[in-house]
Amino acid sequence: MSNELKFKSTQLHWLQQITKAVNYNLPASKLFEIYEQVVTRQFGIGKLLLFLNENGWRQMLSHGVTYQDYPIDIEKDFTNPDNFLPGNKPDAHWAAHFEIIIPVTMNDRYLAYAFLSDFSKILGDKNETISFIHTITHIIITGLENKRLTQESIARAAMQKELELAAEMQLMLFPSGLEKLNDYEIAATYLPNGEVGGDFYDFIILNEEESLVCMADVSGKGIAAALLASSFQAHLRALAPSHLPLTDLVHHLNKTVFDNARGERFITAFIALLNRKNRAIRYINAGHNPAILQSGSNQSELKSGTTGLGMLNELPFVEESETSFEKDTLLFAYTDGVTECENSNGEFFGTGRLFYLLQQQSPSTSASFINQQIISQLKSFSEGIHFQDDITILSLRMK
Repeated sequence: MSNELKFKSTQLHWLQQITKAVNYNLPASKLFEIYEQVVTRQFGIGKLLLFLNENGWRQMLSHGVTYQDYPIDIEKDFTNPDNFLPGNKPDAHWAAHFEIIIPVTMNDRYLAYAFLSDFSKILGDKNETISFIHTITHIIITGLENKRLTQESIARAAMQKELELAAEMQLMLFPSGLEKLNDYEIAATYLPNGEVGGDFYDFIILNEEESLVCMADVSGKGIAAALLASSFQAHLRALAPSHLPLTDLVHHLNKTVFDNARGERFITAFIALLNRKNRAIRYINAGHNPAILQSGSNQSELKSGTTGLGMLNELPFVEESETSFEKDTLLFAYTDGVTECENSNGEFFGTGRLFYLLQQQSPSTSASFINQQIISQLKSFSEGIHFQDDITILSLRMK
């Protein structure tokens, strides 16, 4: 067999072996080991450096030369794509020490650079050898990049599925059939901002006279927030029928949130006990936006309470308050996505606009219409800008 034919046969053999190695999803370390063996041992290249872009440039291989010999700064020295036109090299002191620089790009992104020098021991034609090394460098680097992109795609799909499940779970937290209650007129609206959040509300009938209403917001977004909201509601529903004093109930809930979140998240909540017979409302506001009580033209904020739940192992104080809740009085609870809704000027919707809108509603205005008016005004105020947070509102009247 002639030397030229033997050289071609060697090229074909290693091209097949490298392609198989990439297709078999061998780890990067093994692929680079094969690459170094082929370039240096099989084709006689004396000096080799390989840099890979993995969230920043890293040297992956060095043969016959070290980074200390030629401290290459990829970010600084390779800013000009014209460096890679035929015959061009970076304007750096080390550039003269390498005969060939091979860039690998994909989708306009530089993935790797191979630096080659010392061709004194190559086994075949120099130009063919360089062309072959170009080929296998691209095969390995683009193969690794495709593998990374595939893994990212799979991870994104899995995350999206988890987010969809979390969003479904979040919707399950909201009670159904509120509009069918005989003793109350209730309407609630939830507008997610596109992410899985921790807003939720609940209404629990305890007995013929008493019911409990809750509006809450878990700090943060994502699956962890939704899970904490689910856990909080489960404990709320388990404890509420036991007729604990409202203050004791809040202490228990605080302990539950702190133990579950370990201080990394907290929940703001407005929790109120409605008494249909006495026409009264007892409440605790745990760091939440104060609910608004409106009777005729009179408006008040229900502020008494404590800090957010789960911030501390023990609540430093709890102030429970009671006020009358006569017929036609409106209780309006909401999360901070309402008042913190922004327009194009960076201006917040604020409590002033909210108070004004509620004042425009007569005692005969239905709870559902009030919610529609609030949402309509928020959308108009935001001027089409996507809401930055979930928006949850609840309007309630005792019949």
